[in-house]
Amino acid sequence: MKKNFAIIGLSIFGTTVATELREAGHNVVVVDINHEKINNIRDKVTDAIIADVTDQDVIRELDVKKFDTIVLCIGDNFEAAIFALALLKQEGAEMVIAQAKTALQKQILFKLGADEVVQPDRDMAERLSKRISMSNISDMFDFKGSTIADLKVKEEFDGKSLRQLDLRRHFNITVLLIRKPGKDPEPVWDPDMILRHGDEITVIGKEDDILRAFKE
Repeated sequence: MKKNFAIIGLSIFGTTVATELREAGHNVVVVDINHEKINNIRDKVTDAIIADVTDQDVIRELDVKKFDTIVLCIGDNFEAAIFALALLKQEGAEMVIAQAKTALQKQILFKLGADEVVQPDRDMAERLSKRISMSNISDMFDFKGSTIADLKVKEEFDGKSLRQLDLRRHFNITVLLIRKPGKDPEPVWDPDMILRHGDEITVIGKEDDILRAFKE
């Protein structure tokens, strides 16, 4: 499913998120005050805008409500990040993920209304772009050379048992936990357990295998 994203600030993190999301087939608008950075990425995204995001008129013209997620990546100018976040929320942005450089910045951004705050490097940028481009993945992290992910059961798996799906044989993925709506997570022991669309499962495997198996 194609989504609309805005990346504000072309730090290394912001640039990586923008290009990864565009390569995944989504609409990506980038905004930065630096002409050179915008020119370098213009051909790799849907739209590239030179603008000062601490200007309320700029935020209004962006029509921020149309974006599924806005990623705020002004890590080198924290004061500008604060102003931009306040304006984005004031104009009705639904989901803002902000970049922070320190734990203190992270706390402040949360208090100012950020929905999620990350302290990223390039690898985290790539993982974040994959996670937010697939709405059925709620969390994903490394664990001793493998990846653990929390996912919503997709529609085509509805009514099928783990034995029928045989994720271990087809994708080398193991289901660890299942969470039925309104209930606590439970370990998965019974291969004949039926999955339902809307159930959440926790799996372990290689990141690429997980993304391949649960791509929408």
